[in-house]
Parts: sequence; structure tokens; C-alpha cells
Amino acid sequence: MSNFTAKHEKYAIYLQELYKKHRILDKEIIEGYNKLMPDQELVVLKTKKLWFKDEIHRIEKKLVDLGPIS
Repeated sequence: MSNFTAKHEKYAIYLQELYKKHRILDKEIIEGYNKLMPDQELVVLKTKKLWFKDEIHRIEKKLVDLGPIS
């Protein structure tokens, strides 16, 4: 496996983990609203979710910059 392919794989695995964590936070936020969680706790969850979204976009850009796997 070339270094190029290894980088793609590393970023792809990390990206999958980020997507999973983002979905989990989405569910936690919805549950928080349903359980009338304090606003400050919801803000913390939303901030974490936003960080994951930003990180997802950053990693997706890195994958695009690396180009297609040949």
C-alpha cells in the first residue's frame, strides 16, 4: 500500500468516526429537548456538534486535495 493510499484510508476512517459522533450528538440534542434539558447543557452539545461538522468539512477537503485513489 502506497503512502498516498494510506493517507486516504486514514482520513476516510477518521471521517467515518466523525460522522458517527455527529449523528450521536444529534440524537442527544433531540433527547435533551424532549427531556427539557437545561439550555446551557444543550448549548454545550450544539457546540460540540458544530465542531464535528467543521472537522468533517476540513477532512473532506483534505481528501479532495489528495485527489482520487488510482
